[in-house]
Amino acid sequence: MLTERQQDTLDYIRNYIQSHGRSPLVSEIAKGLGLRSQGTTHRYIQALVDEGLLERHVGRTRGLILIEDSANRHDDVLQSVVLPVMGKIAAGRLVEAVADETEIDLSEMFSGKDRFVLKVNGDSMIDKAIMSGDWVVVQSQSRAQHGEIVVALVDGYDATLKTLLINDDGTVTLMPANVDYEPITLSSERVRIQGVVVGQMRTYP
Repeated sequence: MLTERQQDTLDYIRNYIQSHGRSPLVSEIAKGLGLRSQGTTHRYIQALVDEGLLERHVGRTRGLILIEDSANRHDDVLQSVVLPVMGKIAAGRLVEAVADETEIDLSEMFSGKDRFVLKVNGDSMIDKAIMSGDWVVVQSQSRAQHGEIVVALVDGYDATLKTLLINDDGTVTLMPANVDYEPITLSSERVRIQGVVVGQMRTYP
């Protein structure tokens, strides 16, 4: 049997994972429960671990795994990918690089509910610094604002990555970012928004 506060902790973690697609930080749990002491929050978490309702992966920024049943033990939360931040580097004048020795959680930057990743094939968006072979992180949604970079489906068949321009006459323009490509202007009924680009990744050999 859980105490009332332990149950509150479990409910908060479960609801956070369902809403954000990742586990909460201890500080976020404490804030969500109205607790001033993270030590108290740690005790509630440990009680849930002891009851077999939670797993804690030491060394991970968001290392709480919610256990609903043994068959789905590791499917409830996206694991954190943490890299050290060693400072800033000049892309203009030469300046001294100073390490700040913090960390950055890549899953926190890119993950979220209803997000997916697409690999870019083609160079129509190169002036927006989106190159062929890049990966774009897309927030799945059916609406977008003027000027946002979107994944659009034309006539229910052709998918494309372009900047969305909403015109006064009821049409929309799918604008490339490369002078070698022509803008595509269509009636809004022919274009279905699949999502909006919220991030980008690139690797080098």
